[in-house]
Amino acid sequence: MVSQEQIGSNEERGGAHGGDRGALPWWRGPVAGSFVLAAALRAVYVLALRDHPRFEAPTMDAGYHLAWARSLAAGEVFQEGPFFRAPLYPYFLSIWTTLSPDSTLLARMVQAALGAVTAGLTAGLAQRISGRAPAWWAGGLVALSPVMVAFDAELLILALLLPLLLLALGCCVKWGGEDRPWAAMGTGALFGLAAIARPNVLLFMPALFAWTLWRTRRPAAGLALALGTLAPIVPVTVANALAGDAALISTQAGVNLWIGNNPQSDGATAIVPGTRQGWWDGYYDAVAAAEAAEGRALRPSEVSRHYAGRALSWMFADPGAAARLLAWKARLLVTNVELANNQDIEFTARRTLPALRFSPSRWDLLFGFGLVGLVLAWRRDRRGAGVLLGFIAVYALSIVLFFVNSRFRVPLMPALSIGAGYAIVQIAAGIRARDPRACALVGVPALLLMGLSNLVPAAVQETDAAGLADLGRAELARGDAGAALELLSAATSQAPRSVQVRMALSSAIVAATGDHQRALRSLREVEVHANSRDRAELEARMFGLRIQSGEAPQVLAEVAAARRARPGDGALAYLFAMAQAACGQATGAILTLEGLIDAEPTNLAAAIYLGRLQEDLGRVQDAAATYTGALARIKFATPEEASSIAAGLARCAPE
Repeated sequence: MVSQEQIGSNEERGGAHGGDRGALPWWRGPVAGSFVLAAALRAVYVLALRDHPRFEAPTMDAGYHLAWARSLAAGEVFQEGPFFRAPLYPYFLSIWTTLSPDSTLLARMVQAALGAVTAGLTAGLAQRISGRAPAWWAGGLVALSPVMVAFDAELLILALLLPLLLLALGCCVKWGGEDRPWAAMGTGALFGLAAIARPNVLLFMPALFAWTLWRTRRPAAGLALALGTLAPIVPVTVANALAGDAALISTQAGVNLWIGNNPQSDGATAIVPGTRQGWWDGYYDAVAAAEAAEGRALRPSEVSRHYAGRALSWMFADPGAAARLLAWKARLLVTNVELANNQDIEFTARRTLPALRFSPSRWDLLFGFGLVGLVLAWRRDRRGAGVLLGFIAVYALSIVLFFVNSRFRVPLMPALSIGAGYAIVQIAAGIRARDPRACALVGVPALLLMGLSNLVPAAVQETDAAGLADLGRAELARGDAGAALELLSAATSQAPRSVQVRMALSSAIVAATGDHQRALRSLREVEVHANSRDRAELEARMFGLRIQSGEAPQVLAEVAAARRARPGDGALAYLFAMAQAACGQATGAILTLEGLIDAEPTNLAAAIYLGRLQEDLGRVQDAAATYTGALARIKFATPEEASSIAAGLARCAPE
């Protein structure tokens, strides 16, 4: 029987090529193979995705990025003040929107190519750390990952963040923490660039700085690392200062910390408690709530500090609850379920390209075999394995400190793929050597971790309800009410108690059948299941249906009472205007809507409604001015809102 030590020594004799007969050029090795496989699969996926109703009309974060990129392409100011979100990806996206302003196909195909680069870089880093055979596995796992394929096609930060992180990690491994300041500075610059895409990358830098000082016992390389990291960030900070608020990169961190650390947090839902679901609705509600609590107008950085302070205050006031929530988020992080944020990405991947359901690249496999493989490589002094382990530990902590979802943990997957590739090759070597002990040394702990990953908490829904509901909303937005009703009915059958799914279903019922009472009955069935996060939105939806059902006088009084309790609630202001108009108080409704638009300039639904009321009163010039003002904010519009604004302007145009 061959011992584990002999397997290790045989591997070392195989050199960097994992036992291959000779060194092959990179274009005939795992780097090129992984790149080609990933590029082909991602290109096919993007082309298959073109039928998705969100392809040209993305919403939430993807819609925010696209609107920002199109504003940059047009030379317009997107959002006054400092960057709310890290700016690198929208600036990158603006290049492709400039070249193809009316379609997202070019941007998505470029991102497919970047996804192929990610697979190639993963294979290259794996080859540097553990040899050619593990590199084939590592690159292949990234190339075939359904989650990574799908995210590479979305207008989200990951497509740019992943190759930047892998370049930074590759430079870090090559540098090795040695006393070479220029190499340290280059490594820092790449991490700094990655931080301009997603700032939580910066949490890794203190650990890297400490490692550098420990390795060299001299400050030069550590200082060079710090300077390199700051070099790409300083221009962003200066731009923020010139915009009136000297935030380091962006002002989103405090809000995100509060989202993930408050008494109502479930560890995954990305909504500030008490705010509405829409991107801009939630943004304005969060700012208004902070200013109401502070009793004054706040700069964006002050809003961030307000929410960070609330999160920290709660954590210190109730450390037991905070610790339990952190432990829960850690459990969510390792669970073999892709938690949806804006959409169920695994559902989208399977529905778009069904063959992806047979991919071996799953989270539980990467988690189990990846961690074991990296620990084994680190114990065998494989240069760079310790860097990847450190990155995984710190980056995972940065996720758990905020909140958990599928796209936040994707940056862990390439590093875990490298470890998984090494573990698989070690098991294969043990099988060839007929050494069950060597196989068990790797396989048993990996399988135990996989089992842990598959202990899915009962609170985590393992259905297609979220994916079906999102697709139904998208079909409704596209104007296909029949398809929307079918999809949302299917979603409701899978998640009959979901308030969010029922609210979407109610909209489809009204659009497809015009039956407001049926929609209202459907919502009342889940009223008892509404949590504190959903209750206000459900209440607003039911108010709206009751107004449309002829109960406007009663609703007017109830909404007025609700507004006294929540004076800054934009949804209630809109409903109050609806009830006023339905009760014949059009002038009052106009005043209410004008006040709402002053408070929420991007509330285009309010502007469109205001324009229609002005038209109904014969105030055509006022309506034209309202629509023109809305047109100036068209970058914030959904396709339906853009169409309504254009139609309003056409109606008000002089003959």
